[in-house]
Amino acid sequence: MQKLLDIGSKLFFDILIVCLISSIYFNVLPQNNITSSISTIFCIFYFGVNFYSGFKNNLTLKEAIIIGVIGCGIGLFLGLFSLYTNFILHNSRYAISIIKPYFIPTWPIMKMFLGEITIAYPFILMVINIALVIFGSISKNILNKLLS
Repeated sequence: MQKLLDIGSKLFFDILIVCLISSIYFNVLPQNNITSSISTIFCIFYFGVNFYSGFKNNLTLKEAIIIGVIGCGIGLFLGLFSLYTNFILHNSRYAISIIKPYFIPTWPIMKMFLGEITIAYPFILMVINIALVIFGSISKNILNKLLS
């Protein structure tokens, strides 16, 4: 269990650092073609951290799910507050601004595929992040079996 907490907390803080840096980046710099290109690096790194966390460690499916959920802790925490704001206070604009630091590293993807940002996007992003940890773990297990 200690192994899961160590790996999960490392993933949590890696994602937190990426979210904080990208949040500062997107809020300080004006958006143009150069900054959009650099923001794609944030997006790749954001998803890559999840995949690498599963790939680096030899995990079972259950362990990968637990680590993925711990890694999405910042999104779960902010997501609960945004759900409260959206459904209880009936203020969807403020709810999206609460969860924005969690999904801002994926801004280039959102611009390409989504027309409007809704409260559901961060939760879909959490499922994608957990799936990336699982996929990384499965890839490592397959690679280990092929090489042995």
